[in-house]
Amino acid sequence: MKILMFTPYFYPHLGGVEIHVKKVSEELVRAGYEVSIMTIKHGITLKDFEILNGIKIHRFSKIKLLQTWYWIYNHRDLIINADLIHCHDFNSFVFWYFPFRFMFLFKPVFVTFHGYEGIIPIPKKILFLRKITEFLTNGNICIGDYIRKWYGTKANFISYGGVDLLPIEKNTHFETALFIGRLEKDTGIMTYIDAIKILKKKYNINFKVGICGDGSLRKTIDESIKTNELKVKLFGFVENPTDYLMKCKFAFVSGYLAILEAMISKKLVFSVYDNELKKDILNCIPDSRNTMIIASSPEDLADKIVYFLNNPEKEKEIINNGYNFAKNQTWKQVTAIYLKLWGYKVE
Repeated sequence: MKILMFTPYFYPHLGGVEIHVKKVSEELVRAGYEVSIMTIKHGITLKDFEILNGIKIHRFSKIKLLQTWYWIYNHRDLIINADLIHCHDFNSFVFWYFPFRFMFLFKPVFVTFHGYEGIIPIPKKILFLRKITEFLTNGNICIGDYIRKWYGTKANFISYGGVDLLPIEKNTHFETALFIGRLEKDTGIMTYIDAIKILKKKYNINFKVGICGDGSLRKTIDESIKTNELKVKLFGFVENPTDYLMKCKFAFVSGYLAILEAMISKKLVFSVYDNELKKDILNCIPDSRNTMIIASSPEDLADKIVYFLNNPEKEKEIINNGYNFAKNQTWKQVTAIYLKLWGYKVE
């Protein structure tokens, strides 16, 4: 079977969607399927075409809409030869594949809805484009059950992404906690920073924290660290934060993949929300109350950190619950969901 995937960005561009598409594609190739990727050429040094781990990658420059459609039309043999099309998020369907949906009316096309746009309330335009995508595709996978509630999507399958099983190494705790994510408001980074300040002021605990990530708030965070004399290190963007995870006690994470990676590394996961949508994103994770710690404010987070610092047995219980959940979320199982969606037998 030949599969053609449309995705806004792909490796070496790094992000949750990019990792998801790469891991699923690699699993499909290992299972004997032929996978091609159509994506944006996000760097001038990247090749227009290359093969990575058996995945055929076709890149085009970021150009205007009509030019994009013209480029895809000139490469329509990829669509013709594919047994099915799979788009990642509504934008790759609406802005790339939309006219070809009618040109190749009987070609099966599916979509994965990966996340939300970080905007509250959700713009009506986004809701409309998502519904159009849902209506014109043959089925979908939603990454998180909250998508059904907030976007009104009729999900065929729900997933939370996957994780690679890791050998558990002895912790050395170079950092007491580690934050992984973009340094932007929607990841809750300032809630973590404010909680660290509360720990120092209220509890006299100068919490040692490492931060793996970059973004527009880096300067603000750096100034707050210096002003409050916090024991926080900014490592910047880190391609593979696993090594850092193995050297911490607590994990401050918000994305599904980062949560799973922290759980499989046997770390106590702390995640925060500042609106009802983000609250649902976290609470819809199966058994989230017993596998991770969810906080609603810097004060709430600081109090919960102190509790678990003083209750190691409860910490161990939740870590074990999280690990048992994460070890069942393998990329092979995620890939099986795709095959079920497409109507193919799962070995």
